[in-house]
Amino acid sequence: MSISNSLWMWRETPILISETMANGRAWPRISIVTPSYNQGKYIEETIRSVIMQGYPNLEYIVIDGGSTDSSVETIKKYEKYLTYWVSERDRGQTHAINKGFERATGDILAYLNSDDVYMPYTFQLVAEIFTKFTEVKWITGIRSHLNNFGSISTVKNSPRVYNRFLYSKGFNLSGYFGFNQQVSTFWSKELSYGFKWNEKLNCCMDLDLWIQATKRYQLYSVNSILGLMRIHSDQKSKTVCSDLIEIESRFRDYGLYSRFVRRLFFWATKVQLTRFLVRKFWCDGRGEVIEWDIHSGGWILKTKYVF
Repeated sequence: MSISNSLWMWRETPILISETMANGRAWPRISIVTPSYNQGKYIEETIRSVIMQGYPNLEYIVIDGGSTDSSVETIKKYEKYLTYWVSERDRGQTHAINKGFERATGDILAYLNSDDVYMPYTFQLVAEIFTKFTEVKWITGIRSHLNNFGSISTVKNSPRVYNRFLYSKGFNLSGYFGFNQQVSTFWSKELSYGFKWNEKLNCCMDLDLWIQATKRYQLYSVNSILGLMRIHSDQKSKTVCSDLIEIESRFRDYGLYSRFVRRLFFWATKVQLTRFLVRKFWCDGRGEVIEWDIHSGGWILKTKYVF
């Protein structure tokens, strides 16, 4: 067995979960869409990280763009666990995501790229949080990476708190307070109702939704690892994407501050006196965090400062 095959998703049978939640309610439906193209080296671990959780109310949709490697063979191997899958030529990743979500009927939504993975507890945890905190419309976990040796690491200096106003003005793009990780982000069906993923965006289609979402809803940070972005030499973010150019080139359309203004305010938060003035007269800098409380043995909400 290789080192990577020792990961949890290679267990022989799915994790056993009770048919109902601890409060007796039915588990909310979670819909996961996996867009894929020629990721035969990784897609099996991706699929198994979804289905081996044993989540009782899962809708899993795989949209393959007509792969020419071993991807389709792998998908067929697990098709009895899939709600729907197809392998046909498409217009790229964003088109595949649109095709998947057009079929999704879940209460909670997310997409998982075909080289990334979830943790074994992810769906249970996400379901419990959305059920307990009804005001929550989207959440994100701690930004984390997975390498080909199966080693997990958190991203240095990644944000643990998000402020809705700051996010909506562009302060969670690169170089400022940091953005949330796509693989670790889940949202309610209300958040993206009627939303069409912009197929002109090749890399930052997720940020397109995030920025629009923050104009209406607070992003809640969960103090837990929910998903792992696999780091490898062929990943799209290394070989195709230019860092956030797609978003920055349209900053006025999104209602973002200019880079100069963002940089000015960002550095103002680093000095005690100007930070006090910024909090008092411009933005209080607070956000909501969901943490595990060892005393109550449950998840609780806390208000913390971004800066």
